[in-house]
Amino acid sequence: MPALGEAQPEQQNAVLSRLFSSGENCGNPESTGIGAALQLLVFFVCAALIVSRRPDALFNPQFFAEDGSIWYPEAYMSGWLAALFHSRNGYFQTLPRLASAIALITPLRFAPLVMNLIGITIQVLPVNLLVSARCRNWGPLFARAIMAILYLALPNTRELDAAPEEGQWHLALLACSLVLACPAAKWRWRVLDLLVILLSGFSGPFCVMLLPIAVILWWLRREKWRLLVVSAVATPASIQLIALLTSAEATRSHALLGATPKLAIQLLAGQVYLGSILGESGLQVNRSALVLAATALLGTVVVGYCFLKARLEWKLMLAFCALVFAASLRNPMVSMTVPQWQVLRDSSGIRYWFFPMIGFVWALAWCATLSSSSFFRFTGVAGLLMMCTGIVTDWRYPAYTDHHFSTYAAQFAAARPGTMVNIPIFPEGWTMRLVKRSPGCHSLLLGSVDQPKPGAQVSNSVAVTGWVLSDEPIRRVSISIDRRLAQSITPDGRRPDVDSLYPQSPDRYKGWQGLIDMSQVAAGPHEIEMRALEANGCEADFAIIPIEHVR
Repeated sequence: MPALGEAQPEQQNAVLSRLFSSGENCGNPESTGIGAALQLLVFFVCAALIVSRRPDALFNPQFFAEDGSIWYPEAYMSGWLAALFHSRNGYFQTLPRLASAIALITPLRFAPLVMNLIGITIQVLPVNLLVSARCRNWGPLFARAIMAILYLALPNTRELDAAPEEGQWHLALLACSLVLACPAAKWRWRVLDLLVILLSGFSGPFCVMLLPIAVILWWLRREKWRLLVVSAVATPASIQLIALLTSAEATRSHALLGATPKLAIQLLAGQVYLGSILGESGLQVNRSALVLAATALLGTVVVGYCFLKARLEWKLMLAFCALVFAASLRNPMVSMTVPQWQVLRDSSGIRYWFFPMIGFVWALAWCATLSSSSFFRFTGVAGLLMMCTGIVTDWRYPAYTDHHFSTYAAQFAAARPGTMVNIPIFPEGWTMRLVKRSPGCHSLLLGSVDQPKPGAQVSNSVAVTGWVLSDEPIRRVSISIDRRLAQSITPDGRRPDVDSLYPQSPDRYKGWQGLIDMSQVAAGPHEIEMRALEANGCEADFAIIPIEHVR
């Protein structure tokens, strides 16, 4: 008769065992992967395929979104190590900050190329893991090869292609795959696994959703290695949760969510299921509520059947995709004013669709290759054949608008210390604000111009007012027109209106105002530059305002 202590694990596993079938452990090495030489070939072939979807990522590289507006400027001005410990939008984002740190090694003109190469590398690595023997529990190699192809060719993913800013999503897929993979035979690879999982954990909130997945796998398998993996996921998860709880309120959008059952069906059926099959072009067709409801039902049945019948690795991956999707819909960052779900409904190709689409198309692949049901095999094959439409139409993504980055990089290289250069980047309307390093300046000077407004039409006399933030006393503010000094003024004291907006930093916002004569300036477009001189010797631009002089 078993002792009480021997019976407890079976009783504790009873609930989980009803939901999750643990399947075979990783003790069977007979299922094959590919060798080291072939892995290298796969890496370069996959990298070439990624570049073929948007060749300008390699042949005309430019900064994308936060890569140029936040990560690189902060690493350049504050130092990469100091920037590494700054959270953004409520959590730490280590991957793009590390990519920016590496890009600092090269001149500015090569920085976007370096960062894109890092983004492409992260994007390829899940494929290398999938076709290795470590993922043998997922199924035979041909099934995993189909999964890899679907991942590389996934439609409706324009935003995620070859950019470190969105590389955290590919890194999260890699981390989840490592959590579910069979343990590496050699400890050096196991250490690398833990480092990748930690890097992913400190590069986004995905580790919070990955933690229950890792815990369930350890609970069912009871391997010592799995416990180390749980620790590697739990450490960043706890830190990211603290960051979210302490800073999300001040940094994330407060726009209404606007969630409704109708929008939920439109998002699931339109962006996830139809988006992954027909691509972005298929989403431009207005579809009836009945078609969307039927699509949502059929797609969910396919995913649900895979979850119920597939092996443990499949179940946990689908659960992770669902958790990420739910978290994305609960607190997205797509609008500051319009209800979020309304914006999501019309936002094709964005990061929030990545994991639910991966879960769906991989469920189709499982049904087509591994299901014992003829109905679901037919459904899987039909779905994959239809998906060829989306793959073909979405394979080539539009190139980023050519803002002639190399010209701005040359301008920045020739600028004197303290000069600000505003560089237009993609998406349209985004700007990279970079200030040439100046002696004594250890961080980016912050300031603003209240008047005149950007693009304002001004006459021969124009009032210029604003504020500047500094921990050091400000000796003077210089106002220039097209880099020619127009006036030097001393800040006139506090700005109570600005202090009230930033109560955590009283007495740091110094107001200034001046009146400049433009009677001798030619009519037409010009730039007004503001530069501050701190008591510690730091002198740098803090604002550039485009105006038009009219007579």
